Amino acid sequence: MASALIELSGYVQPELGKKYLGIAEIQVRSLASPAYLAKTGKNGNFILKHSVGSIPGKSEVDVPLTYADYYFIEALMRLKNLNKK
Repeated sequence: MASALIELSGYVQPELGKKYLGIAEIQVRSLASPAYLAKTGKNGNFILKHSVGSIPGKSEVDVPLTYADYYFIEALMRLKNLNKK
């Protein structure tokens, strides 16, 4: 969701865009904390711990997920690119 909010921030009014970026930054900082970020070489070499695919479907709950890692890295790259501007 953080990655999507970063992308969306460029398509809305500046004030709303700032709000989206603020929320995304909070999410990324949380994911980068020890509560969610796995130590190198642990967690089956996944980056994030405690990801969820579908709570209502009781599928992929509290497990590492490839696509969660992908979107986390995408969010980091989007934030990095924004800071270069």
